[in-house]
Amino acid sequence: MIRKKETGITLIALVVTIIVLIILATVSINMVVGENGLIKKAEQARDAYEESSKREAEGLNIMLEEMMKETGKGPNGLPLVDTLGGGNSNVVLESTVDAEDVYGNKIVVPRGFFVRTELGTKVNDGIVIEDKQGNQFVWVPCTEGQYKKHEYHTKTTNDANGQVVTDDGNGNWKTFYYRNWSDWKEEGGNAESVKENGGFYVARYEAGVPDNASFSVNNESNKETMTYYTSSSTNGNKSKNVTTENGTKLKPVSKQGMQAWNYISQEHAVEVSKNMYSGAESSYDVTSQLIDGIAWDRTVEWIASEKGKENIVTDSKEYGNYNNNSTQLTEDVLYAQHVWSTKNDNNKTTAWVIANKYKKGQPKLGAETLTDTEGSTKYNSADYTNGQSYNTSTHALSKRIELATGSVSNFMLKNIYDMAGNMYEWTTETGHHSTTEKDATTGTQYAVLLGGGFSCYSTNYPVSCRNGYGTTTHTSVDVGFRVVLYIN
Repeated sequence: MIRKKETGITLIALVVTIIVLIILATVSINMVVGENGLIKKAEQARDAYEESSKREAEGLNIMLEEMMKETGKGPNGLPLVDTLGGGNSNVVLESTVDAEDVYGNKIVVPRGFFVRTELGTKVNDGIVIEDKQGNQFVWVPCTEGQYKKHEYHTKTTNDANGQVVTDDGNGNWKTFYYRNWSDWKEEGGNAESVKENGGFYVARYEAGVPDNASFSVNNESNKETMTYYTSSSTNGNKSKNVTTENGTKLKPVSKQGMQAWNYISQEHAVEVSKNMYSGAESSYDVTSQLIDGIAWDRTVEWIASEKGKENIVTDSKEYGNYNNNSTQLTEDVLYAQHVWSTKNDNNKTTAWVIANKYKKGQPKLGAETLTDTEGSTKYNSADYTNGQSYNTSTHALSKRIELATGSVSNFMLKNIYDMAGNMYEWTTETGHHSTTEKDATTGTQYAVLLGGGFSCYSTNYPVSCRNGYGTTTHTSVDVGFRVVLYIN
């Protein structure tokens, strides 16, 4: 009896003890992980500390930036980029200056240019320089080791194999009719300048037609009619595939809202790019040339290194004028509305029906497939070149829009416009197609096109796509070019 009593008391005590422990544990857990618990308070203290540290760092950075602006010197003692700007005053430098931003990143501003400081003064944001004619270029930081062509991890052994996708862990870079181990060679570039100066300049815009060219819509004789001149001789229009007129060398421009210089061969793009800063313009302390494939790849890698922009090498649709980008523009821009047809009046298949007028307005980008009847109603055949009407026989029609340079702000990355879409762009990389030889040295000469055009899909021809299908004499409505500058 006594043992049973003791056992009963022990069990009751055990139950009470367990309940007390549970209560204590609940209280302890609540104190640790509850809404006002130790962990929550620790997290709040950590967040408050981080926020305070961030504000303190931001305040310190602002103070340091203000101090640097007062002294005009960057953290390494070089002139601050902010001091080399004239805004809209067009005050150009009388000598080439080694400068830096507030983070100590170097930039070389050549004689004859000034920094558009209102567009940015941080190297990683894309610093814009401008010459006294209004041409603009963006500084691309580049070390000696970064100045190299993108290395493709997936090889294709035949130029005629079509598209190849290469995944190197940094995005899907693409090639099209381009054998990576063939004789493709760079005929341009300047590794020595990059090594010495730590970068180069890429044109902010696709090459535009200069006002003094007879085929420019800004030429005094064309302003009223806004005539679209092509390289075709059948419709009486002047050619865009020329390098001189009336004994004067034609020089491309890098300005916003200009008629893109298309219908130009790679050979002529090479020549006019050199013209841009030659002769009397040599005082600028730069050498201009058609962009080389190495400079293009470095620029793309620099853009894609920005957080949130990595996908540009796989699909550049939101960054460029492609036929699968149906953006409705909200501002008036200069544009040409072409038609891609499966058959024109001369019974030619898959032919461009080229616009013969530029327009000002708010077009909807992208392809728009129409029946013959819809085309006849929606488009005025008088707006298209002679002999290429679209409404007298049954064939599929697809509207495509060519834009003036720098028309859409969303198509700008690092302050550079339209590297993706609008115009395929020639480069200085050339070679010969051969399906049997590793290093072909004879046969048709081809040149690499980059960036894709308004006639193609962004997934097939993103900004990374290296297209080896065009001969050096090829011209087309969707093929243009871009200039690059190297510091002398």
